[in-house]
Amino acid sequence: MVSSMTGFARLERSGAWGTLACEIRSVNHRFLDASLRLPDSCRALEGELRQAMAKALRRGKVDCTVLHRSPAAATLELDEAVL
Repeated sequence: MVSSMTGFARLERSGAWGTLACEIRSVNHRFLDASLRLPDSCRALEGELRQAMAKALRRGKVDCTVLHRSPAAATLELDEAVL
């Protein structure tokens, strides 16, 4: 039975640290070609992520994008007197 290696997944989680979203896209490829796009706040995890991908996957062109949005520190209030 032939299985397709084409796929897409997106997962988003929020917490006190902000919102973290991960998108993974894959297409058929002869070898494993992993591409990671990480925000600066997650750059230290690149080695671990590559190892996890290599352990779970044997082949395919895989693009992984991680986005991090910090929580809003304060709400914006307009001072009409100053305006």
